[in-house]
Amino acid sequence: MGDVTQGTTAPLVSIIIRARDEAPALRRLLPILKSQEVDFPFEIWLLDNDSHDDSSSLAREHGLRYHHIPRNGFNYAAALNLGASLAEGKIIVSLSAHCFPQHTRWLAALVAPLRADQTVVATYGRQVIDPASDAFEAHGNADLFPADQRQPKIVAFSNANSAIRRDYLLIHPFNPAIKILEDHLFYLEIAGDFDVVYVPEAVVVHEHDRFSWRYYLRRWVLEGWSFYFLTRHRGLPSPYIPKRLVSPRRLLGTYPRIAFAYAHRGRWKPALRAVPFFWLRDFVWLASFLRARLRHQRMAQLDTELLLRTSRFLRRQLLQQRMSLPDAPLDWSEEWQLRADWGFIRRNIADFIRSCHERGLFASPLLEVGASGQNDYLAEWYDMHTSNLASNLQGAEMALDMEDMRQIADNSLGSILCSEVIEHVRHPERAIAEAFRTLRPGGTLIVTTPYNIVIHNTPEDGGFHGRNFTPQGLDLLLREAGFEIVLLETRGKTELRQRLMPSNVFAVARKPEQVS
Repeated sequence: MGDVTQGTTAPLVSIIIRARDEAPALRRLLPILKSQEVDFPFEIWLLDNDSHDDSSSLAREHGLRYHHIPRNGFNYAAALNLGASLAEGKIIVSLSAHCFPQHTRWLAALVAPLRADQTVVATYGRQVIDPASDAFEAHGNADLFPADQRQPKIVAFSNANSAIRRDYLLIHPFNPAIKILEDHLFYLEIAGDFDVVYVPEAVVVHEHDRFSWRYYLRRWVLEGWSFYFLTRHRGLPSPYIPKRLVSPRRLLGTYPRIAFAYAHRGRWKPALRAVPFFWLRDFVWLASFLRARLRHQRMAQLDTELLLRTSRFLRRQLLQQRMSLPDAPLDWSEEWQLRADWGFIRRNIADFIRSCHERGLFASPLLEVGASGQNDYLAEWYDMHTSNLASNLQGAEMALDMEDMRQIADNSLGSILCSEVIEHVRHPERAIAEAFRTLRPGGTLIVTTPYNIVIHNTPEDGGFHGRNFTPQGLDLLLREAGFEIVLLETRGKTELRQRLMPSNVFAVARKPEQVS
């Protein structure tokens, strides 16, 4: 049996589970994952889309790596890209929370082609759907995921049960502009150049909740929109998408025959639902397709902005780790070389903040100024509030200028998290004085700031990057405001760089119990 790594051994595989209110499924799934028989270490990440059940406590109980995604900030593609940037494994395994591996060699089988052949970029496993529990999901599933052949006639590469090389995913992320079928788009884009292998031995049972018209209507709207994105906006031919979304032959012939077949087997519920189900599906597909066509200009803008933003971030991660495939670009512009440390810097920040939590340096109420969403997991342990400038809320709870926090009462906060903010403050001494005022005696201010980094958020793009702090400069700023220094450290890729040209400067400062 393989090890589920807890940070002591570099994992070969990172299993990414995206979930919302999936606690019942996770109770079944996690013991199955822990029992996998492999000869390599692996880690499990839960990307939790603001669940209201006990998903987060299950993650802690089973030793999972955990990341919280705000409910209004979830996107199927972006979530998996985020998982790849957080993960440490060389292979990213994407598994739906309601997909249950059927044997203890599932993981080993799924990643075996990637370990054996460097030309294989991705694999996907077989999915079995029980017709008794979901007749319409099971319809045609055996043809897409056959039990006895290596490559199905129609490739249904699916992130419900797949594995991808992390280095390639950092070069070629899932397109966050598509609303669903991001896995199908990914396959269509790479199929002509790279090998994608179907692994029927890596079988899972894919279970859905009871039949829900609401679920299907929401899904069909996303599918119709994505059909347009794939076939018209991107111009990619797909055997997975009907050439005519509404066909009289299907409406009057195929669907009644499906209903009759269910009735012949004595399955009266799906028989009665079949015709209205498929008719409604096709017309919702068409309506959503036409809506996407009307909004094509907006779609093109979103595609460009979101994809470039995601690609740039993930390429920085790739450059920092010096990973490459045979066709990986070797002539990225000088700008990318200057930004290559960003992935290293971001990981250092995440590690430092998590270590502060583990060492008990945070206390409630906790205010994060300049919230980015990366630290939302802290809300599981503290009475946490998030803020940002009114012009850049990004899902934060309230608008707040750190230089003038008059809406926060004196001596009312237990901790303030100021991560990658102080270098953007025009008058940092005012901001630190405000932090001192609002913290109660004994309260802590946690500060992270980059030192050796390319200038970013300049006035030309609407931001302000005023200064980089040396550890001595940050120490002086905090002490002059009245703080006691609890911790001051730097990080760098080498010991020499950590001492002379660090990438990160971190500080924990405490307001004295007795303030003169």
